[in-house]
Amino acid sequence: MSGLKPKYPDSSGLPRSRDPHCLETRDVPGVCLRLEAARQRVAIPYALLLQVELSEDETGCDLTFATHEVRIRGRYLRPVYVAVSQGEAVQIGLGESADVREGDTILGPLITGVQIDPIDESARARR
Repeated sequence: MSGLKPKYPDSSGLPRSRDPHCLETRDVPGVCLRLEAARQRVAIPYALLLQVELSEDETGCDLTFATHEVRIRGRYLRPVYVAVSQGEAVQIGLGESADVREGDTILGPLITGVQIDPIDESARARR
């Protein structure tokens, strides 16, 4: 007998963030994704998620919803990409740059920028 297998096998080895404000996850898929930028807080239903894209160097993750475009910038953003694409991310927000120093072990993503832009009505009609 092989024992219990994780519900989401790809996420079992994901590092967890030392700063809970960068990425908060849970095993049960969320209804909404809470996003916190410097001057803005938005909760967008996962049902509106159309696309998740990660840059090759893992410093940018773009989320396209039916109503908003979200650009996340930072370092080591693969856990953000995986958590959002599997519906496990609950909250994404800015982290403290002092959390990651040279020589430290990276325990999770560092988010330095979140930009949330609503999509105008004409662009929505084309989707």
